[in-house]
Amino acid sequence: MQGSQRPPRANFFLVGAPKAGTTSVDRLLRRHPEVFLSPIKEPCHFCPDVNEQIAPSLQRKDRIDLQTYLASPAREVVHLAHVASASDYARLFEGAGASKLVGECSTYYLSSQAAPRHIRDYNPEAKILALVRDPLERIRSHYAMDRSLGVATRPLLELVEEELALGDRAHWGNCRYYVGASRYARQLAEYRRHFADEQICVLSFEDLIADPDRTLRRLFSFLDLAAPAGPLALPLEIKSRGVRFPRLHHGLRESGLKPIVAGMLKSATGTRLGRMARSVYYRDKAQVASAEELHRVGLLLREEGLDVAVAQVDVEAA
Repeated sequence: MQGSQRPPRANFFLVGAPKAGTTSVDRLLRRHPEVFLSPIKEPCHFCPDVNEQIAPSLQRKDRIDLQTYLASPAREVVHLAHVASASDYARLFEGAGASKLVGECSTYYLSSQAAPRHIRDYNPEAKILALVRDPLERIRSHYAMDRSLGVATRPLLELVEEELALGDRAHWGNCRYYVGASRYARQLAEYRRHFADEQICVLSFEDLIADPDRTLRRLFSFLDLAAPAGPLALPLEIKSRGVRFPRLHHGLRESGLKPIVAGMLKSATGTRLGRMARSVYYRDKAQVASAEELHRVGLLLREEGLDVAVAQVDVEAA
């Protein structure tokens, strides 16, 4: 830390559900001159309950030496790395200066039962942005990501049924938690226990896509930031690529060899042999769940009361 000046406390938390647009909103806000976001997008500091559940997975994802990273004057943006101590967490906001909005974007905060209380204790004046998405579409996208990462190798319907069989015992550590991460009304109600309504803004992925200009202007108004000039849109990154052999991919990931293989494929992209190798390992526009399977998952969600339009979530959770 330079000099004796302490970094400011975060006053903004994006707690959106996974695959609901959090990464795109994070990228958009990082471009704003009055915003400073943590260089570790998801430090997961305020969700000890979820961190305990996913500890083995977090250990695999923590591929940085945190102390070396924090000591570096130039910190590249890292997607996720658990930052446990309060002093290390404070250092994430070094360099924020007089930025009007200072914050971070940990997706696990929405499904964490502990995060709302811990965030309130840290800064009771903080602003909370929650991003939600149609539950079935969110689960489809989440499952597609898990397949591409090699962490889900069984059919989606089987995983959902397994989670529902666990009932209230389901969590991030004993299932893929596709349904649990989609229980927005319950999750938002917990935030409303700890923060005033004017401190919470709920946006849907569908509105961000269908009417980005109006939706993002609502966001900038909530954050009390000047909106950029011209029509507003999200910096979307559409990924439809999947792996051809999920079990092999999973094995490489568990063994720690996946980064090496991915690096080799990436470095050989410009060569004919490299393109052939990538076409064997990956497949474009992967359809990971059939229409019939998604229909059956949708019926299960309806039984759980999760087929409600996301536009109604904000009203129902009040």
